[in-house]
Amino acid sequence: MSSSHSNYVRGSMPIDGQNKTFMGFAKTSAFLTAFFIVTLLMPILVFAVHLNWKPALLICFVIGLLVAKPFKLKAGWYMTLIGLAGVAALASIVFTATMG
Repeated sequence: MSSSHSNYVRGSMPIDGQNKTFMGFAKTSAFLTAFFIVTLLMPILVFAVHLNWKPALLICFVIGLLVAKPFKLKAGWYMTLIGLAGVAALASIVFTATMG
């Protein structure tokens, strides 16, 4: 069981699959982190800070745009951000209409 008789050459093993897996994990982690930041910020601003829903939505949207650059998010993030803004606006309108 001596390792001195091995014909392995360091750095010769292909790691393309491992590299793609790690990059996919890193991109997914960045996307989900940004998603949770923007998603949790809206109720925090509305319920904890007592900010009206329109300024809170605008602040969340701007923060979502600012988060995209450091996390290296692509066009899918912007589409998700627009969708989140639409859902938040609709939910806020319904919530405001039902609560008075």
